[in-house]
Amino acid sequence: MNRKFATALAIAALAPFALVACGDDDEEPTPSAPPPTPAADSGETNGSDNGSSIVEISADPGGSLAYEQDSVEAESGTVTIKFTNDSSTPHDVVVEGPDGELGATDVISGDTTQAEVELEAGEFTFYCSVAGHREVGMEGTLNVK
Repeated sequence: MNRKFATALAIAALAPFALVACGDDDEEPTPSAPPPTPAADSGETNGSDNGSSIVEISADPGGSLAYEQDSVEAESGTVTIKFTNDSSTPHDVVVEGPDGELGATDVISGDTTQAEVELEAGEFTFYCSVAGHREVGMEGTLNVK
């Protein structure tokens, strides 16, 4: 019984020192950012309060001349097109409006790239500019709200 009492007394005596060790070290705390919200596989967007959104578009990983999405959505403002092409066939994403090309990613294969485009509400076309790819149907619709 005395041994248990002595152990409890020692723990009680040392507890304030343990709390001090975990206390403030006179440095300002580093604010942590909220975790990023992953984009949906369907090509949906990740909106944010600052008028920007991220749209994920991916090429068929098997090398077909096709995107995995045929329609994606974004909020008006700065739209980041995040393009993934896991195949060895080169592809890109070009965003086209009524007056022509508005923005484009780099042509890549086995990689990921991105580009920013300023877009107002409306319907736009995205397509692959590699010769012959758009002609066989490698395009889709980007709806901006």
